[in-house]
Amino acid sequence: MHTPRLLLREYRWEDLAEHNKLITDPDVMYYIQDVFSRSFAESLDNLAVAAASKYEDPAEREFVFLVIADPETEEYMGGIGYTVLERSPAGKRVEPGAFLKREHWGKGYVTEALEELLRFAFEEDGVRRVDSCCLSDNLRSARAMEKSGMIFEGERRGFEWHVDSVKSRKYFGLLKEEWEEQHGKR
Repeated sequence: MHTPRLLLREYRWEDLAEHNKLITDPDVMYYIQDVFSRSFAESLDNLAVAAASKYEDPAEREFVFLVIADPETEEYMGGIGYTVLERSPAGKRVEPGAFLKREHWGKGYVTEALEELLRFAFEEDGVRRVDSCCLSDNLRSARAMEKSGMIFEGERRGFEWHVDSVKSRKYFGLLKEEWEEQHGKR
């Protein structure tokens, strides 16, 4: 998949070194502790899941994982994807996530990649609803969700322990019909 400035492509084994650098970086992964890798072996396992997902039947796959890359060089810049939370006759409900190398922060790449991921989800993958959340102090993530069209649905105050303190969590959502209306498809 292409955006004006990015290539979203499947993971390859050649991505392992850059993927490992990214998901072992404590600053980059501060808000994504469940993906944060503490060893090369953990990073290898993480990449194996991402790479294997492309071989699953799209109707049955539990994950969609893509590399955020430079369209000309295919340089690994980060990752984006979603987990299927529910399947129903009405469609899938998914939860997206993304991470990006520090040198690419603040340039709108996550928003751009998320917009394309949402397009794919709603137009090509049978998704009916996207649910997303972030810690309340993760302003970049919240802003990317808002800019991509996701709708703020509420905040759970003092919700969870994160690294060294109790933090609140913001929730966002987007229905297929809302996305279609935002993009003139209804």
